[in-house]
Order: sequence, then structure tokens, then C-alpha cells
Amino acid sequence: RTQPLGPSPRAPPLSTLGHRQARQLGTAAAATLKRRGGAVRVLSSPYLRCLQTITPLCDALDVPLELYPEIAEVLHHPRNVAPYAERFQYFPRLVDRADPHTGDDEETWPLGYLERMAATEWNLTELLDAELGRGRSTVVLTSHAASVALVSRLLGVELTVDLKFAPCGAYVFARDAKGDAWRLLRSGDSNAPYVTENAKTTYPWGYKPQYLEKWAETHGGQRYPRGASYEWLSAFRGANLARQGEASVSVQK
Repeated sequence: RTQPLGPSPRAPPLSTLGHRQARQLGTAAAATLKRRGGAVRVLSSPYLRCLQTITPLCDALDVPLELYPEIAEVLHHPRNVAPYAERFQYFPRLVDRADPHTGDDEETWPLGYLERMAATEWNLTELLDAELGRGRSTVVLTSHAASVALVSRLLGVELTVDLKFAPCGAYVFARDAKGDAWRLLRSGDSNAPYVTENAKTTYPWGYKPQYLEKWAETHGGQRYPRGASYEWLSAFRGANLARQGEASVSVQK
């Protein structure tokens, strides 16, 4: 039975243009990763447009598509997305993962989401470190524009209005050893040259000043990511990711 999406669906699909952009991204990223060599692991937000965006890359590399709810959309709650069994019918590469969000309410925005991104960086780095030394490998994360806050955490820089994420943009990071700082190899504030067409209504997204000020006001004047409590970490540590490695790619849709 077909259900109407409504005026503001929780997990809207990609547009026709979005699908074309996803195919262009998948072709370019697959070529780069094949040249680089090593194992590739793909982790995605459970929201529909993220799964649609990264599927062409998974198909090109013939790798599973693993759910990673830690990088889900803002105001996330598990009830906002279709259950795994339903999604698996359309995404046969999909691998399930427990959602650490167990409360009855959606998280708050922007404070709750920013706390989640801070904890995600800590958890992700911890998991990557556990697998260093097992050979060259790449982890691809597929998330949403607001996850540019995770970029700020990875780079250890203040989140400002100038840090942006383009539609189908890709940030690329690398490091050589446990404890090393992440190096930025590519900024995701543009989707050129691999995307050749953009909608006039889309643009690189960044945090509005009032969101950043709200964080500072509630954290003694500290600028994000300073002041994060990492309360999410206890939930994150209940799940274990294997096969991580030295490089990380973050894609937004």
C-alpha cells in the first residue's frame, strides 16, 4: 500500500538530480579507491537519501552497506526511519546495526545533535585505532550536511559559519598511526569536479550563527567542540565496528 510522503517527510528520497549526482560520486570515488587499494568499509546514516547516495559506490566496489545510526539526521529517533527488514528489500547490501538512541523523545537541536557528533568522533577514532596495523583500509561515512560538526571534531578546529558541506560533497581525511592528528586531504565544501550539475535551490550548508552562539551560551562561553560532555559514549561503546583503518571519507546527502 502506497502512503503519501506528506509535506515534510522524515526520510525523503533523492530527487532525479540527486540520483545522477550519486552515480557521478560513486564512479569517481570507486576509481580513486581502486587505485588506492586496500579494504573499503561503507557506513551510512539510516535515512533513505543517504542509502540511495552511497549505493552506486557499494555496487561499484561490491561491498556491504552498513547502517551507522550514530551519524543519522538531526532530531533523530529510530521511529523516523523505516525498519531494517523493510529497507533490506530495496537495499540488499544492507547490514543492520543497533541504534544507540533509546529514549522516547527526539534529540534536541542543535545542542543534542552537537553532543552526538562529538561523541561520534571519539567513538569512531577509538574504533579506527583498534584496527590500525591490519593493512591499508578506508572507511566511508555517508551522512547529512549538519555532520560538518563531525569534521570540526576530527580536525580539532572550532566550528564556524565558514565550515560548510556541499550537496554530495566529500571530505577526505587520513592519518598514518594511532594518536596522529587527522590530515584533511580534500574539503567537502564543493562537489566539483565529479558532480557536473547542481540544483539552483541547493548550496553548501553551514551552521547559522545563532546555533553556534546557543552552544557557547550553554557551555560557559566555550566554542564547539569545547565543552562537550560525551554522554553518548556509554551507548556507543555497546557496539563494535571491525576492520577500520587509516583513512576516512565523509559524504553528505
